[in-house]
Order: sequence, then C-alpha cells, then structure tokens
Amino acid sequence: MALTPRALLLLSAQRAFLETSPDERALSRAWQRQVEEARAEQSLIVLVQWERPDSGPQGAAQLPGFTAGADGAQPGARPPEAFSREWTLHPDFRAEAGDLLIRTTSPDAFEGSHPDLDAELRARAVRELRILALDAQVSPTLHSAQARGYEVTRLAVSELEEGQTSEAPR
Repeated sequence: MALTPRALLLLSAQRAFLETSPDERALSRAWQRQVEEARAEQSLIVLVQWERPDSGPQGAAQLPGFTAGADGAQPGARPPEAFSREWTLHPDFRAEAGDLLIRTTSPDAFEGSHPDLDAELRARAVRELRILALDAQVSPTLHSAQARGYEVTRLAVSELEEGQTSEAPR
C-alpha cells in the first residue's frame, strides 16, 4: 500500500449517473483529464459505487441524486442494484492497481462504506481530498471529510471544462 498525501475521490463515475447525463461525453473527457493528472501526481484514486440499500425504497430516498419510488437509472430514480449494469463504472473509467474501490448505501461516502473509507485514507496517509462529482452527490461527503480533518477541494463540473477548480468553503 503506497502512502500518498492526496486522493482524488470520484463520487459519480457509475453508469447510472454519467450515461443519463446530457453532457456525458464532455463530463467524461473532463473527468478523465483529472484522473490522468492525479495518476501523474501519484495521488490515490478512489472510486465510490453507490448502491441500493437492503432496506427498500425508504432507504433509497436517502441516497444522493435519488428519490424513492421511481424506476430506472435516471437522476431522481432508485439507486442501482449492486452488480447491475448501472452499478458498474462508466466504460471510460476503470480501477487500476493501487486504486481504491468503495461501496456505500449512504449519502455520505464515509458512512457505511465498505471498506471503511476513512480508515483506508488514513492508512495511506492521505490529508488532502479532491472531490469530483455531480452536484447532487457532493455535500454530505464533502462536509464529512472536512469534519474528519481532511483538506478538501471540490472540483466543480462546469469549471473543469475551463481547467479551473473551486475550493470548498471551510
């Protein structure tokens, strides 16, 4: 396990999110650039996979970008079932050796994650997180990371196309 002070946390790299976005190709290209830059800097790449909780539709309403009762994989629909096509990573993204894959049913990627996201980051000496996600999925994880003492930078989707980042408020 390599020690690194920085990690790029991708919260929306699943098919359920990117394939339903009208800007799928542009988002994918922008996010791929961020992943390539992070790999070049030897940052840890963390890919979060949201999945439907066992508790049924009531739990689904708690997941970012999803509401209970709808069908399909569109934003506002139920989260993807584990190991379904929608649950898998978008074809433009893949986990490589040394990357960290996290599964969670919580709106906060730190809560209920397997393996434990905080423990994995601390074991690798990560202090700085760059978060890349669609808007609906950022807030709970961003606030949780800050509360745990990480230095957090949010990479805003609209700014990525211009090559800029925005630092999250503290």
